[in-house]
Amino acid sequence: MAGLFAALSAHSLWRLVAARQASAAAGNLFHLGMNLVMVAMVWPWWVHLPVLPQLVFFVVAAVFHAAIAGWYAVDALTRTGSAGQPRTGRHRNALVQAVHVAMMLAMVWALAAMSPAPGYAHHVDHTVPHAGLDTGATVGGVVLAAILLAGGALFLVHFVRDRRERGMVWWGESADDLAHALMSFGMAAMCGLMLTG
Repeated sequence: MAGLFAALSAHSLWRLVAARQASAAAGNLFHLGMNLVMVAMVWPWWVHLPVLPQLVFFVVAAVFHAAIAGWYAVDALTRTGSAGQPRTGRHRNALVQAVHVAMMLAMVWALAAMSPAPGYAHHVDHTVPHAGLDTGATVGGVVLAAILLAGGALFLVHFVRDRRERGMVWWGESADDLAHALMSFGMAAMCGLMLTG
């Protein structure tokens, strides 16, 4: 799975460099951070990195995407005629942004679940929560995994539809759809591993 998220890191970096708007750049920066942390989690040295800055980063990322989702939802409600249709591009959509919120919250959930209790001796198995998941954390993980699976399917539907309508298009929104589908499914798999670990 580390190889998948390494490739997705390259995609996020490419989209970050190519971004023309500050909001798009911020979104791609948060996804780049998410992908890089997913790669780092498989290495033993990751346990020595401080957890708090990572948690803060992903909480800020979740709030950012939630604010964007709210903005798009209000925008869709206040428009007449083509209500619900994004102004430019399907990623300007509250539902799509809600999936990004779930990705960032999944990172918060995973980091909180994998953080050792005070005084816990090091070696950490990154696929198994240290002290086990309590009921609330388990329910939260199941809900996040379900949202991520549904979100991955949504992105995949967009990708397939785009390929049928436009042919061999591997950049822009089409590439984003495929990358975000893989991110969603990968994050869902991570939640699943932790829940069943």
